[in-house]
Order: sequence, then C-alpha cells, then structure tokens
Amino acid sequence: MDAISRQFSTRVIVLMPVAIAINIVLGATVQQALRLPIYLDSTGTIFVGVLAGPLAGAATGALSNLIWGYLLPAPIGTPTIAPFAVTAAVIGLLAGLWGRMGLFRSRAGDPARATVGAVVALGLVAALSYYTYTRAYASPDSFAGVTAPGATTFEASRLFFLGVMLVFIALVAAALVARRDLGAVYAIAAGLVTGIVAAIVSAPISAFVFGGVTGSGTDALVAAFRAAGASLEQATLQQGLLADPLDKMITSFLVFVLVANLSRRFLARFPHGDQLVATDGYDPRPAPSPPG
Repeated sequence: MDAISRQFSTRVIVLMPVAIAINIVLGATVQQALRLPIYLDSTGTIFVGVLAGPLAGAATGALSNLIWGYLLPAPIGTPTIAPFAVTAAVIGLLAGLWGRMGLFRSRAGDPARATVGAVVALGLVAALSYYTYTRAYASPDSFAGVTAPGATTFEASRLFFLGVMLVFIALVAAALVARRDLGAVYAIAAGLVTGIVAAIVSAPISAFVFGGVTGSGTDALVAAFRAAGASLEQATLQQGLLADPLDKMITSFLVFVLVANLSRRFLARFPHGDQLVATDGYDPRPAPSPPG
C-alpha cells in the first residue's frame, strides 16, 4: 500500500491532469487534423509512468481515453477512442516499468558505442518510417477513400509526416552522435517493445468493436492489408505492428528528451527520481553559472 500511495503523491496527482491534456491535444491534432499514420497521444501517459510508476501511468492513460471519448464534445471528442483505454493503461503500465528500470536515464557513451547505437537506432527508425509511409500513402485515392475527404488532405498529411520523420531522425542523431547519450537508444528500444505490445492489445479491440475502421489515419493501412488478402484480425494486427512501434518510439524519445532536460531537483521529487538522475558521471543539463 505504501508503494501504491507513493505513486499518487500530491505532485503526481497535480501532474496527471496536465498529462491528460497533453495526450488529448496532441492526439486530436495528429489524428483528426493532420491525419497522420501515428498517434502521439501517449506522450503524457509515458511521461507520468516514467516519473511516477506503473499504476500512475496506467491511470493516466485510461483516464485520457475515457475523458477524450465520453466527456469532450465533438469535434475533439470521439467515442471510438474510449475502448482503447485498455491499451492506454497497458502503455502507462509499461512506461512505469521502464522508468523503474532506469531506461529513460541519460547515459555516457564513448564515440564508438555511440556510433553503433546511432546506426542501429537510426536504421530501425528509417526502415519503419519508410514502410509506414509507403503503406499509408500508397495513393491519394486509397488514402482519401478511408481517412479524408479529398486529395488535398492527403498531400498535406504526406508532407507533414515526412517533416516529422526528418525532425525525429535529426534529433536522434544529435543525441547519439553530438551528445553521445546512449540513453536515447534505451528509450527508443523501450518504445519499440511498448509499441509491439500496444499493437497486440489493440488489434482485437479494433477488429471486433469497430470492424477495423476507427476513423484514424491508420485505417488506410487496414484497408491495404485487407486488399492484399489478410483477414480483419490479421489486418488490424499488421496495421498496429506498423504504426504502433514507430509511434511509441517517437513518443518515448520525446519523453526521454524532456526528462533529460529537467532539473535534478524536479526529478527527485517523483517516485522514480533516483532512477532518472544520471549516476554515471554524465549529465546533459547545462552546468549552473558560477556565483557573481
């Protein structure tokens, strides 16, 4: 009981509504306005989980989807997101476990290790980005027929997705090559595992509750897989395994960058503060200015 109560301290309870708002704002912008084949609606969930623990992360994720689905009016509110509260809770639970293991902590790395880490991480990100891009944007007609009313939305979504991927790859390269922070590799790996688990959990919900069509940008992927002969269950799982790992890798890296730039004093106030503060002699935060 003491471990549970520590995860829901006053600071965590104050942080949770902010994280829920971040989830909803980012998710609505990416999925409903930009129609991208990623989500970014777990940023606040992963942040709370990493700082506070598995139960706090799970609660943040579940509440985000329930509030988004049932309490907010259209066009922001969408009932199709609410059943995925189970997936959101699992994402927050895993984030809490990763935070407890210290996977979101900055780590010093020599140039050779940083180079290898950069090659592996960037290669994986680039491969997933390319495959998602070729599936989601196969043609304006197929995309517009499932996710958007016209080719204009398709073109804007396609260009914005390319921009997001370029920025993401550049930030990962900067963290691994310029700053030699191998913590980015651990965070991206945690995001990859989280994305795979999220896809497995979400597939039956998408298939049996919504028939594979949820109104998000990833419906185009489901349609493409079904056209290739996959069953509905197979198509939703294949879609999830393409979109979720990439999305959670991006989200986890964003949370890693945020945590790396927070002060030690702030991090120490949360249950996982000790696991997040650098203890191997490496700290990416700027050194304080000398007095006077």
